[in-house]
Amino acid sequence: MDITIKDLEHLYSKGTPFERIALKDVDLSIKQGTFLSIIGHTGSGKSTLIQHLNGLLKPTSGSIQIGDFHIKSGEKEKRLKDLRKHVGVVFQYPEHQLFEETIEKDIIFGPMNFGVAEDEAKKRAAHLIDLVGLDQSFLQRSPFDLSGGQMRRVAIAGVLAMKPSILILDEPTAGLDPRGRKEIMELFYRLHNEENLTTILVTHSMEDAARYSDQIVIMEKGTVALQGTPVEVFSDADALTALSLDVPETMQFIHRLETRFGTSLPKSVFTLEETVEAAVSLLRKEERS
Repeated sequence: MDITIKDLEHLYSKGTPFERIALKDVDLSIKQGTFLSIIGHTGSGKSTLIQHLNGLLKPTSGSIQIGDFHIKSGEKEKRLKDLRKHVGVVFQYPEHQLFEETIEKDIIFGPMNFGVAEDEAKKRAAHLIDLVGLDQSFLQRSPFDLSGGQMRRVAIAGVLAMKPSILILDEPTAGLDPRGRKEIMELFYRLHNEENLTTILVTHSMEDAARYSDQIVIMEKGTVALQGTPVEVFSDADALTALSLDVPETMQFIHRLETRFGTSLPKSVFTLEETVEAAVSLLRKEERS
């Protein structure tokens, strides 16, 4: 499902002395199958924006269209429950949402709450436990006997059990060590491709945004300050500096190599592996010359 956001504005505590503009004049178009990263400092409006995509928050003004679902200021979308079947949200520390006595019961809770038969829900749980990198023996274990990383995988399986076509990830690697962060992000990227999902990632990690995204949106003071492909966004170092954001470390290194050797390297080099390959190739070329 395509997503179209027009003139979106959201006020917190509207009409009170504590009224505050959280979003203003937000226009976005997100095609089905896109991996979009939303970057911005704390308070820039990232989390407020994504909470509009499944009706957790309503627009103060403007509109959101997700497929044939419409969320408009002053109008009630009567099919929010159906919308939430299509839009899955993985919040920060999703393992805190676990509550059932077994992992299987936790995974099937969502689908059954939306009318899926128990047998079908259990089939989904058996499939998903493998998909998130845990084996079948985990299904009858208590989620509270697992490590933090395992609990997060179970929580992710619970969201995927709803079979969403849009997956929203709000800082999903918060609190993980570098290895755990990479494993979780690789899991999401694999799911994005295998399940043909539209994935929206809220992150502070420029490296993750550069590595996985098709499109990047940078939020600042409740509005869209910059958007485009990773190449377009991260090539504009002046704009990023003005927003007090850094270029990914890999691109900083590539820029230093270009300056040192007076040459140009591909602007699509984002991952550590690609950076190493580009650097080695350049050094070998220099040795031959």
